[in-house]
Amino acid sequence: MVRRLTRAMLVVTLASSALTAGATGLIAYRLLLAGEDRRLRDAAVDLVEETAGMGATEAAAAAHDEQKELAAFGIHIALFSENEWLGGATGIPIHDGCDWSPLPGDSGVRLCGVRGHGHLAVAMERLESIPLLRLSLPLAALIAAGCAALLSLGVSRRVARWAARPLTELSEALSRIEPGGPIPAPLHAPARYGEVNAVRTALVDLLTRLHEALDQSRRFAANAAHELRTPLTTLRVELELQAETPQPAETAQALERMLRTVTSLGVLVERLMVLAEGTQGELALFEPVSLSDLVEDVVRALPEDEQRRVDVDAGTRGLIPGDGHLLRQLVDNAVENALKFSNGGRVHVSLQQTGDATLLDVRDEGPGIAPEDSMRVFEPFYRTPSARAGKQGHGIGLSLVALVARAHRAHAEFLPSPRGAHLRLSFPRATGPDC
Repeated sequence: MVRRLTRAMLVVTLASSALTAGATGLIAYRLLLAGEDRRLRDAAVDLVEETAGMGATEAAAAAHDEQKELAAFGIHIALFSENEWLGGATGIPIHDGCDWSPLPGDSGVRLCGVRGHGHLAVAMERLESIPLLRLSLPLAALIAAGCAALLSLGVSRRVARWAARPLTELSEALSRIEPGGPIPAPLHAPARYGEVNAVRTALVDLLTRLHEALDQSRRFAANAAHELRTPLTTLRVELELQAETPQPAETAQALERMLRTVTSLGVLVERLMVLAEGTQGELALFEPVSLSDLVEDVVRALPEDEQRRVDVDAGTRGLIPGDGHLLRQLVDNAVENALKFSNGGRVHVSLQQTGDATLLDVRDEGPGIAPEDSMRVFEPFYRTPSARAGKQGHGIGLSLVALVARAHRAHAEFLPSPRGAHLRLSFPRATGPDC
């Protein structure tokens, strides 16, 4: 906005300065020309009045005397009777009214003729500077516009920043809003300008409605998860007990399928609980957690065929302050997502320490993620077209990864990769004595 205001001020300054310079020069030209025409007309009127009623000889003598007096002022005058020259300066053409010389090559000569009492007096003056002034008007406008542009470049950005300061302050207040956090106090205070205050009021109303809708959805998800968790746990225990007793082969297979389904639903409910309850701003981070140990636990808990597909390269213990349960969910979902979409290929998990961050990288050998989906996959319940077409899921795993990462002041992103997908989790480096 500051750049747009700066450019607008520069254009307005250029246009206004050019128009002002042009208008001022044109007015000055007209005033100078009107003043010179007045002098010539007065001289011609005086000669006409002076020679009224005179004969040709007397009139000629009067014209000669008038020419001698006016020559000192740069004015030449001649007297005519009809179309016959009587006296005064020679070489002056017959001319009525005030205008530039009709003769070729005399563009700088001004003539002014007045008729009266049977005579025509024509006064002439050479005014080369006035036509030059008219020609110099465009140059003067360009010079004025250039000077104004230089001045505008020096002050327009500062003026634009000053003019946009209320919007900048509003933007800064909006940027301080944390996900799920309260509306900052500056947004509740009325703005100094009516237009900005209208935008502030609309934004506060919108944020309030969004907070209310978010709270309602969180309460609904939490209540639904609570209501589902108990019956699912009871059903899973009953199925486990039935699976331990001898059953016919078909019944045992059906019980195994139902147990897997109920277990999957239980995991889904637990994830919904984390989504609904575990991300109200940042956590109280004071428990040292080893990411390396979490990775080992997650891999150890996988079925044997999936364990053999996971390569772990832990170059550091990756001690960070955080919530061990939530971080376990993060690692579990990241590895599970990579295994699901690697199409039977290998999954590479690496942990390394840089100067200011602890990096957890999870790479797979699947089809990868399109650039336009690299950020949307972290949205709850969003699934890419290829995921919807070929894999079962609910679109919760990666959103839970991003949610837990944000609660630990970490950043989750998919990096460009020549093959498969490359998920990177960047945790700020711990500085406490236990980390």
